[in-house]
Amino acid sequence: MIVFVLLLILLAVLGILGTIVKVALGVALGIVLGVAAIGALVAWRVRRAIRGPRRRRVRGSNVEVVDRRYR
Repeated sequence: MIVFVLLLILLAVLGILGTIVKVALGVALGIVLGVAAIGALVAWRVRRAIRGPRRRRVRGSNVEVVDRRYR
């Protein structure tokens, strides 16, 4: 424990501690975003497997097309 505190103080004196903290926060943020993205992908795939692929309904037009049979 004392070695850890001495190392922390040494890094703070040298000015490297800020860089190490920034890198650690970046890595932690990347891991959190990666886990969230993988979780969303898995949830989407499970939901799609349970419900099946959604088919979009194309509603017909209300416009009536009159063909000219006699020209």
